[in-house]
Amino acid sequence: MVAGSGHLSIPARRLGERLRDLREHEYRQLTQKQLAKVLGGTGPLSIATVSLWEKPGSDRLPPPQRLAAYARLFCSSRSFAASSPRLLRDDELTETEQAREAELYAELLALRERAQSTGTNATTRVPAPAGHRSSIWGFPDAAAISIVCSDAPDPPSYASQSHLNYSQYARFADLDALLEIFGQVKADNPESWIRIMPPASLTGDFALNHLVIIGGAAVDDAAPGFSQSVPLPVPQPVPLPTDEQQEETHVLRYETEGLEFKSSRDDEGTLTYDIGFLARAPHKIVSGRTVTVIGGITSRGVHGAALGFIDTHVRDSNEQYLRAAFGDSDTFCIVMRIQVRNGMALPPNLWDDDVRQYEWCPETGARW
Repeated sequence: MVAGSGHLSIPARRLGERLRDLREHEYRQLTQKQLAKVLGGTGPLSIATVSLWEKPGSDRLPPPQRLAAYARLFCSSRSFAASSPRLLRDDELTETEQAREAELYAELLALRERAQSTGTNATTRVPAPAGHRSSIWGFPDAAAISIVCSDAPDPPSYASQSHLNYSQYARFADLDALLEIFGQVKADNPESWIRIMPPASLTGDFALNHLVIIGGAAVDDAAPGFSQSVPLPVPQPVPLPTDEQQEETHVLRYETEGLEFKSSRDDEGTLTYDIGFLARAPHKIVSGRTVTVIGGITSRGVHGAALGFIDTHVRDSNEQYLRAAFGDSDTFCIVMRIQVRNGMALPPNLWDDDVRQYEWCPETGARW
């Protein structure tokens, strides 16, 4: 049972069963006392704590760092080569063991997140702290949040679990926007569990959380299936003259309105302005949950659109603009022109008429 819930959470039960199965059947049987000793390391861990983690009716979930210790312990039979089990050091692990550790940790962490997101803590409304800033990133019900980001088209080698220096987030595109958004979402929702994932992992309980969808293929793959009746611009390639030095370019189009939004380059071909957009809609499946979409033509457009509601120089003013333009509507979209300087996006000011390219909500319709 997840904290405060009135019935047993299936993911919580599965996590407890999986932890007990590892202890009793993986490589060799351990007592709860033996497991507590090896997992505790220099930080004491009681037998009762291990028992509560394994007990189906408990309201206790092991913290992520303890799950990481489980993954390290059970990634190799060599952890049990001596009479007393031990956690292998980083430099002792083979590539196969590192891959197994990453796989097991991801499995246990996913079970924990699902257990947390299906408990009462995920649906109990928690008031914002006194003086807390109003924010599009703040979700006052303290429910879990899934941040969905596209896979990079050409990820680095260390995005593979088989690589010695594997990094699970190296697989993602739009990393500038992802880092900014994750930090702000975390700051504005301190009670919520937040998971970053690719579109292919948006299944089960993860798909029923508040969704934040970032850039590129993630918008195309995930947004239409979860957001209600909000028209989104569609990136489309533009034919270019034959020139091996010229990068492929795209525009954003609203087919229904016959509108097309383009990025701009200087005489040397350097990007000077991009196009980004922000959209918000109710979740199609779960009442009270939301879908927030951040997109653009290139990564600079996506990053700039995110910065408009994160950078402290403009975010409060831009939040005020949204309230002035859309009132209390929970469904809207705004397309904005993003200035690019020295290759980096600058945050837009929505009160500038030259920045706003298009806006829509059900109450006012489309404006441009």
